[in-house]
Amino acid sequence: MITMNYESTHNTVTEKLPLVVEIIGPAGAGKTTLLRALSRRRKTIKPGIHPSKIKQFPFFIRNMFSLLPPYLRQYRHSRWFNWREIRSMAYLKATLQVLEQQAANNGMVTVLDHGPMYRLAFLRALGPEITTSQRYTKWWRSLLNEWTATIDIVIWLDAPNDILLERIRARDQRLSIEDKCDQEAYGYLIQYRTFLEDIIAESVTDRRVTLLRFDTNQESVEQIVDEVLATFDAVRRL
Repeated sequence: MITMNYESTHNTVTEKLPLVVEIIGPAGAGKTTLLRALSRRRKTIKPGIHPSKIKQFPFFIRNMFSLLPPYLRQYRHSRWFNWREIRSMAYLKATLQVLEQQAANNGMVTVLDHGPMYRLAFLRALGPEITTSQRYTKWWRSLLNEWTATIDIVIWLDAPNDILLERIRARDQRLSIEDKCDQEAYGYLIQYRTFLEDIIAESVTDRRVTLLRFDTNQESVEQIVDEVLATFDAVRRL
C-alpha cells in the first residue's frame, strides 16, 4: 500500500506517491456525486480506470484455460460464468497492470467505482458453483491479497433503505431494483451489505486498507469531501 511522501534530492519539490481509492455502496448512496465533487476540488483526482478489451483479453484467456478443466471434471452440471462475471475477472487483473504502469504519476489519486472489492465480493457471493473449487479459491485469494496491498482507502457510502429507494426511483435511468416491491428491494440491499461487510472485514483486519464510512442522509457532500481529502493527506504522511 502506498502511504508515504518522499522529498526530491534538491529539497525543492515534495513528490507525493499516488493513492488508490475505491468507493463502494448501494445504488442511490451517492457514489457518482461524491466522485464528481472530489474531482472538482482537486485536479489530481482521476475518476476510474477502464482497461481496454485488448488489455483484458490475455487475462480472459488465462482465466478460462485455468478454470475450464475443473469445471468439466466436477461442475459441468452447474452453470458457467456469465459475461458480467467473466469481464469482472479480467478487469481485476488488467486494472492491476494499469495501476503498476501509472505508479510514477506524482500525486495522482485514482478513485474506482464498482472496483475490485465490489467485484471480488459479488464473484464470491453470486458466482457459479465452481467458485467453491480449490483452484478458483486460490485465484480469488491471490487477487484479494494483491488488491489489499494496492488499495489505500475504501470509502463506503450508505443511507437508510427508504431513502435509497426514494433516490433510485427518482432517477431517469432504469435500474433493476426500481421494479422490486419495497420488501424485495430491502432484502436486496441487506444482502448487498452482507457481501461487502465480509470482504471489507478481511481487507482492513491488519490495517492495510483505511476504511471510511458515511451515511449520506446525515452528512452533506461537502462535509464528506472535506473528511475524505483530509484522510488522503493523512494517509500520505504515514
